[in-house]
Amino acid sequence: MKIFINTSLFIIFFIAFSSCKKDHSVLGVDVQPENDGLNASYCDTAIISGYTLKYDSIPSYNDNLKYLGSNQDPTFGRMDVGLCLNANIPNGVTGTSFGDDANLVSAEIVLAIYSLNFVGDQTTPLTYSVFALDSSLNTSRLYYSNNIKLHNPNSLVGSCTSTYSALDGKLVLRIPIDNNFAKSILNNPNYLTDNATFLNYYKGFYITASGSNLNPVSAQGVIAKFNLEDAISGFYLHYQHGTPSATKQDIDFKFNFSGTNAVRFNTVRYQSNQGGNYILNQQLQGNTALGTQNLFLKGLGGTKINLQLPFLNYLKNYSDSFPIAINRAEFIFNVDPTFLAAIGNAIYFTPPKLALLPLDSLGKESFSMDQLTSIDFAKYGGTYDDVNNRYVFNLSRQVQGILAGKRKNYGFRLVIADPNGALAIRRDNYAERVVLVGSNNPNTALRPKFNLSFIKYKHD
Repeated sequence: MKIFINTSLFIIFFIAFSSCKKDHSVLGVDVQPENDGLNASYCDTAIISGYTLKYDSIPSYNDNLKYLGSNQDPTFGRMDVGLCLNANIPNGVTGTSFGDDANLVSAEIVLAIYSLNFVGDQTTPLTYSVFALDSSLNTSRLYYSNNIKLHNPNSLVGSCTSTYSALDGKLVLRIPIDNNFAKSILNNPNYLTDNATFLNYYKGFYITASGSNLNPVSAQGVIAKFNLEDAISGFYLHYQHGTPSATKQDIDFKFNFSGTNAVRFNTVRYQSNQGGNYILNQQLQGNTALGTQNLFLKGLGGTKINLQLPFLNYLKNYSDSFPIAINRAEFIFNVDPTFLAAIGNAIYFTPPKLALLPLDSLGKESFSMDQLTSIDFAKYGGTYDDVNNRYVFNLSRQVQGILAGKRKNYGFRLVIADPNGALAIRRDNYAERVVLVGSNNPNTALRPKFNLSFIKYKHD
């Protein structure tokens, strides 16, 4: 069997390599003797195979932009994104007190929407639940998206079923908080002496919309990106001095979701079997052969793609005796036009950027040689081409490194991430999704392509 496999791969390599075309665009090739030419060639017949994988979890970084909501995507299935965060006394103020006659009118959490690139249908009402944390959040700790054990599920302090609304000219989400919980803050100044004391007692909130009923599938729900450091975002106490009255003006006090002690991270639960595509579900259950039809990428730690290009192994063997210099090693992935971005009232945007990362011997992601310097990275690619509806990468340094023995070909991983070396590790900053054409898709013109431009040296 092993002999058969190796023979088959050799035949594939021979067919691909023998069909490479001479590149007459190289300066001087047409005016020098054939035997002295640089033999500039171009090959576009190598096969890229792949399949879709599901993430176990992803790190969620502590910054101001975070997601919240629930969406049942007709292609990708259901995703519930929760938000864990703490509220802070602003500006390091000590000795906060609302006065002996302070009386609560209402309390709420307000979250300002950062981007109108919603995932799903923004008009769908969701049921939001707010729980008090029973574990303190640590600014020096990295939290993961599967961490939902920091709150007591019986400590519900707020809930509502609503859509977004306008406040001070901004689109926001407003969730009312239980009056008894809010009164315990308003009328107990001993817990407000400083921010550390406050956080020790009121550890924070866990907000989720996972209780939302998104059936039938036409009620697709929505996931939105919020700016937790927007001036309007925060946990508000609305109160009056003396007996509350409609004739009196409310006084507002806002606890911030920002500051040196602020911690914010997302939790993610992804269920492709809740209304998702059959080909996707089968791949996530282990039927990798269906990756030849379509490949599925979903942000926020939904899915990723494993890719193999065995052609590079045989190219390495060939180059050991016949030196090759790579001009360009181009990977092209086309978006499948049959999976529409808009479905009814719901909109599913295409990720603005992808990252193509080499795998190491343990199957872990690493940086390509093309991502390591600013000069090489300028040619790397990965940005969505909305004219040709595709993503293009150039990993010429990486492929040259494989031929030179500096790198080995263990395959690649395609992920939704900024390809910049400083950001490629992050999987929590894009929520978009895309369906790509596979290597055996009926639409042959859109199958993944590996275009190699190279020079074969005849004489040392």
